[in-house]
Amino acid sequence: MRNQGFTLIEILVVLAIIGIIMGLAVVRLDLSDGQRVAREASRLAALFESARDEAITGGQAIAWSSDGQGYQFWLQDAQNNWQSIAAHDLLNPRVLEEVRVDGFSVNLRERRLGERLVFEPSGVNAPFTLQLRLNNSRLNLIGDVMGRVEVHQADASAPVVAPHA
Repeated sequence: MRNQGFTLIEILVVLAIIGIIMGLAVVRLDLSDGQRVAREASRLAALFESARDEAITGGQAIAWSSDGQGYQFWLQDAQNNWQSIAAHDLLNPRVLEEVRVDGFSVNLRERRLGERLVFEPSGVNAPFTLQLRLNNSRLNLIGDVMGRVEVHQADASAPVVAPHA
């Protein structure tokens, strides 16, 4: 009469199969560089549109600036001084984990990191292009005069330029 149960070989085969399946699942769940840049670009595009809306409804200019590794939003007070927005539902300072701001231009003129991108309370804004990068993956955020922001593929060899009419 045979003992009921599993042999050591059967258990090891099942564990090996489970290990292979788990290994494949982990590889598939890890985001590529392009997906990480796209996720950050979409998030930043939504924040830019929120900043535009906030500037219009609040009647005060809101600006964005970056040091390349993070960014923050600014609010212009009645004396035309810029105050950092530290406690806000959406427009909080943020450190970028892996994605970097590669550069940006406003009105076809390249700007240095640290300069502000301003969203006017009138709703009419200077067109801009912002380039995000992670290794060889690059995307451009392109904002028009009405503050609408779109994400576009960037040519790795092309400089950051403003949108075409």
